[in-house]
Amino acid sequence: MLIKYHWSPKVGVKCLTEEDAHAHVIQGTNLGHASKDIYDAIGRGEYPKWELQVQKMSDDEHPKLDFDPLDDTKVWPENEFPVRSVGKMVLTCNVDNYFNENEQVAFGTGVVVDGLEFSEDKMLTGRTFSYSDTRHYHISPNCQHLPINQPKQAKGVIATNRQGGLMSYGNDEVGSNLHVNYEPSIIGSLNEASQQRPEEVGPATSSWLTRQGISRVNYYKQAGQRFQLMQRWEQDDLVDNFVTNIGEGASVVQECMVWHLLLVNDDLSLRVGEGLGIKLEQVQSLELLPSQVLTDEDRARLKRLGKNGVRDVKGLKMTPLRPERARRHGRRWGWIEGDDEWSEWCLISLLEGIEERSRWR
Repeated sequence: MLIKYHWSPKVGVKCLTEEDAHAHVIQGTNLGHASKDIYDAIGRGEYPKWELQVQKMSDDEHPKLDFDPLDDTKVWPENEFPVRSVGKMVLTCNVDNYFNENEQVAFGTGVVVDGLEFSEDKMLTGRTFSYSDTRHYHISPNCQHLPINQPKQAKGVIATNRQGGLMSYGNDEVGSNLHVNYEPSIIGSLNEASQQRPEEVGPATSSWLTRQGISRVNYYKQAGQRFQLMQRWEQDDLVDNFVTNIGEGASVVQECMVWHLLLVNDDLSLRVGEGLGIKLEQVQSLELLPSQVLTDEDRARLKRLGKNGVRDVKGLKMTPLRPERARRHGRRWGWIEGDDEWSEWCLISLLEGIEERSRWR
């Protein structure tokens, strides 16, 4: 079974537009304004909460889907794969020593409980290796000796079978001979705990190990659907941001981006093109990138470039939900709130640092 995880903030989602950030000089005076907000809230006893939600999908090919389920750039539509709440996280205190309890934290996606295994997600596979490697380089091979990284019930005793190295401050105080950090040994050493899990975990597979791209890339469909699910003011902000940022590139880059956006959504691309001073006729003859793969739908849209109309999004539910627009203290905010089943979905799928996919057996 494939499982996709989401952390959804119970307080909802508030978004600063570029206009807000400039008008109120928020980022100009405090680049860590979001960190300060959560720090101050915890200090006031307003503890932030996140709900852990999952989506389930059988671990097979899913030929009816027009995207690869393990593609990090795609979401699983909630109308097809419902969201279920399975837990909650509450931050109830701030750190006492920022360096000891924050800078020296050693995270690792490779640490999982029995029953959880890793999918073939390319991003997850890379991170499973790199997180452990990074913490050994950034902190030390003895990072688990630090109090912040010790298991809660360890009581200072960590059996890593390591001796010496950077930041070492004691042996693993277990085993009959503290001078031996390997096993088995005839002169006494650590003893490996008995394994309570089956020797064979996960499905049996027979295949070649290859290096290749994702087959069902489908670059444009979900992007176009997401744009149509936005409210008008969100679309306006997105267009403004595209015009501002794409406008900093060379003219050939600007034209290429407008061409890509034409395959996403007509309204989006034509408005961005207008803001950049680029007309449809200027980009209609552009060729595909050498490595680019188009779906049959994309090729059909390519023949009607600029005249494809809106996509069918009836009944489609994608993260995030469209936030309400409101005025608060003179600022323009977007938030998600309410009590219905979908009201607290947010932009978590874009925060790839806290979203992983695994097999759950």
